[in-house]
Amino acid sequence: MLEETLAALDAEDLRVLSIIESLRDRFEYVPLELIESRSRLPPARLSTVLGKLRSMRLVDFRVGSFTGYTITFKGLDVLALHSLKSRGVVKRLGDRIGAGKEGDVYLAEGPEGLIVVKFHRGGVRSFRKVKRFRGYVEDLPTDWIEYAKLIGEREYKVMVKLHEAKAMVPKPLGWNRHAVAQEYIEGVELYKVKSLDPQEALAVLNSILETLRIAYTKVGVVHGDLSEYNVLVSNSLEAYIIDWPQYVYVEDPRAELLLKRDLEYILRFFKRRFGLTRDLEWALKFVRGELIESS
Repeated sequence: MLEETLAALDAEDLRVLSIIESLRDRFEYVPLELIESRSRLPPARLSTVLGKLRSMRLVDFRVGSFTGYTITFKGLDVLALHSLKSRGVVKRLGDRIGAGKEGDVYLAEGPEGLIVVKFHRGGVRSFRKVKRFRGYVEDLPTDWIEYAKLIGEREYKVMVKLHEAKAMVPKPLGWNRHAVAQEYIEGVELYKVKSLDPQEALAVLNSILETLRIAYTKVGVVHGDLSEYNVLVSNSLEAYIIDWPQYVYVEDPRAELLLKRDLEYILRFFKRRFGLTRDLEWALKFVRGELIESS
């Protein structure tokens, strides 16, 4: 759907949409007169463009003391996709494969095969996370769209560091606004894995703990929201940890509390689902780098 929407827009449509987005930091609704002056389009042509953007639900408008326009999340999606395609990160966006509290996830075609593109929606769907973000991110935007851009940038940059440190995360491929393109992992979320033999379960758990250890000791971050829902288990039983925008630095006063909670959730899941028991205090020491090897 987004691919078809983008294909239906011409250069003038995209320019007007970009102008409206660029002025959101100054106006909740950008005055029509300012759009006219920035776009330099004849009034009749601008009216046609704005009508088209409205009909496609890429912008909202209001009429009162003045006529103004603001971009919607769909409009932001289109601009982000346009940028990723222009840079060669995405060749074609495919079907949506997930819609959760973090955002909408799509399969896409990249230069070398399948990739994944996530469009963040965090502020709209998870107000609990917004409140927690306010505790450790300075100058957090109160606007949902600006918040989504922030967490998109945040996730991409930490994934680059994690991947460079050899942590088991999908390889980040590109980012624009609130959209993050990353490697496609053939596998399923951990919560969908119904059975593993003891050796397999131990290997998957150790893989998760090793990535948390790399994140803590080499990158200096704690995931902060880990559960069986954001661990991908590949067909070869490798565990990849996803959904990183809510990380905290290890210096954060709440880092140890969040690390303990992350580990409690994962260890509880492995005990319940696979009958595998691991001591929480041992896991904490291992992730902090206080023990040399997993066992």
